Amino acid sequence: MIHVDLQPEPINFHRDVRIPGKSFLQRVPVPSGKQWKNKDYWKRTSADLYGAYNGICAYTGLWFSKSTAPVSVDHFLPKSKRPELAYEWNNYRLTTQIMNNYKDDNLIVDPFEIHNGDFILDFPSCLIKANPNLPREKIDKIQFTIDVLKLNSNDDQVQARCDIIISFVNEEISKQYLKRRYPFIAYELERQNLLDKIKEMVKPLKNSN
Repeated sequence: MIHVDLQPEPINFHRDVRIPGKSFLQRVPVPSGKQWKNKDYWKRTSADLYGAYNGICAYTGLWFSKSTAPVSVDHFLPKSKRPELAYEWNNYRLTTQIMNNYKDDNLIVDPFEIHNGDFILDFPSCLIKANPNLPREKIDKIQFTIDVLKLNSNDDQVQARCDIIISFVNEEISKQYLKRRYPFIAYELERQNLLDKIKEMVKPLKNSN
C-alpha cells in the first residue's frame, strides 16, 4: 500500500449521488442491509472514481483493468457504521470487488493517511511487510491490514507483484510505465535503491518461470 492523495469531487457528484443519498437518509437515517438495496447511488460515480485515481487500487497500489476486474467503490468507513458518510466522495476508495470483499467492514489502515514507506515490499519474495522502524501500535495495524486484505496469503496477489517485477527486468515495461501503473512497486524499488540492481536479485525467480 502506498499513500493516496484525495482527488477533487466530480462536478456532478452532488447532483447524482449526494442529493438522492441524503434524501434517502432523511427518510431512513440508519438503514438495514435490505434498505440499502437500490439506494447504491455511489455506483453512479464508479467511472469517475476510476478515472480520478488512474485505475490504481487504493489497497494494492497496482493498476487494474476495468475489463478484467470490475470497479468497486469501497466505503472506507463502512456505511453500516457510518451511514451519514455513505454518499460522501471523500469516504470512497477505488478498489476491485474482490479486495472490497476482503476488506468488508474492517477498519484497516487508510491509504489517504499513511506515509510512503510504512508498508515495505521485500525483494525478491514480493511479500509485503510493515516497516520495522515504526511504533509497535502502527506495525500491528499494518499487519492487521495485510492479513485482512490477504496481501501475502493470496498467491495470486503475490504472483501479480512478481510478474510485474519480471516484466520490468525483461524490459517489457519501462521505468516510467512502472511508476505510472504500479507506484507501490516502483516506489519500493527506488526507496531501496534497487531499480538497477533488481535484475540480479530476481534471476532465480525469473529462471523458474
